[in-house]
Parts: sequence; structure tokens; C-alpha cells
Amino acid sequence: MDFGFIINILPTLLKTLPLTLFVFVVALVGSLLLAVIVASLQVKKIPIVDPLLRIYSSFMRSTPGIIHLFVAYYGIPFILRPFHISLGTNSQVTAAIIALVAYNGAFMAEIIRPAYLAVGQDQKEAALSLGMTAWQRNWRIIFPQIIPIALPSLTTAVIDLLKDTSLLFLIGLVDLMGQAEIIIANNYGLYQVEVYFAIALIYWAMSSLLILISKLLENRYAMIWRRED
Repeated sequence: MDFGFIINILPTLLKTLPLTLFVFVVALVGSLLLAVIVASLQVKKIPIVDPLLRIYSSFMRSTPGIIHLFVAYYGIPFILRPFHISLGTNSQVTAAIIALVAYNGAFMAEIIRPAYLAVGQDQKEAALSLGMTAWQRNWRIIFPQIIPIALPSLTTAVIDLLKDTSLLFLIGLVDLMGQAEIIIANNYGLYQVEVYFAIALIYWAMSSLLILISKLLENRYAMIWRRED
């Protein structure tokens, strides 16, 4: 393995990192919002809505993410075409974000839902008796208890989302993997191991940072609970 070549290509690869991070961050926010909405509706068990959400969750969690990426990229423009609506010049980015949100939101919802159910019903009733609104109950009572319960599993889901961004080059985005393919092509198929090893190092570094942040949050919540005890 040519480590000198790896060092030389790292700056070129890192130039595309902002695009990967942009898609990741936007998709993460969207996935969490979707997960909270889906989990909240599932807990309420609304007739008609609940079976549909179960089908959505089962379908998304049972199918490969790459399929949803292709469906979003090719399917959404096809559906919007009769209405003369376009995704714009950033259609690839938009399609990627939609696919990642729909796919990963289903996994995160299945993490948030049991965490929500783990919060004692007596605490919810006590908050209700104090005249708190639904927003106040969720923000002050429920969410602070859900986060430490769901955090370890959510961290894994977030890292999975990060790794899913490695598929973006398949719809033409020049992200980390897209730039890697360009480097390999420019070198006539040589140095494939070195290029992919460099990509692995970058993803490893980003995943390690996410794990570190998660550990810091876990320790912070552990300190808060110890103080309250």
C-alpha cells in the first residue's frame, strides 16, 4: 500500500467533505423530526393512521437504502413532471435528502417510540394535572427522560445515516465517494485500495467524533440524574 499516495489525495477528498456533511446534517435534522412525528402518532394509535405508519416502518426497515435513493432520484421528478414542478438545479441533493430522511426516519422512530413508552404514565398525568400544555409536557418532562434512554441506539442510527451518504455518488453527486471514483478513473484504475482506505479513514474519523459526542452527552445526563437523586 502506497501511504504517500494516500497522504497526497486526502486534501482532494476533503474538498468534497462539505457536501457530504451538508446532506448528512440536513438529513439528520429531517430524520429526527420525522421520527418524533411518527413515534408520537404510533403511541396514540389513531385508527387508519396507525396501520399505515406500521406499513411505512416495516417497508422502510426491510428494504435497502439504495432502492429508496433511486426511487427518490428517478421517481419524484417523474411524479412532479405532469404538474410542471421541478426539484431545481440541486435535484440530486434534494432527492438524496428526501431518501435519507424517509429511510432513516423509520429506524429512528422505532428507537424513540419505546423510549417514550418507558417514561412513567404517572409523570405524564402529574404534568397534565399541573395544567401543562402538550408542548410543555413534552419539552419539560418527557423529552429530558427520553434522550438518555434513546441516546445509545440513536447514536448507532446516526452513524448508519452518515455511512448511507457514501451512496450519493450513485446518483451523480461528487461527494467523498464520487471524488474517490474520479481519482481512481484518473489513475486508470490503479490505487483503488489506497483510495478506498483513505475514504474509510475519513468516515472512521467522523464516526469516532459522533461516538465521542454521544459519550459526553451520556456522561452529562448521568451527572444530572445523580444530582437529582
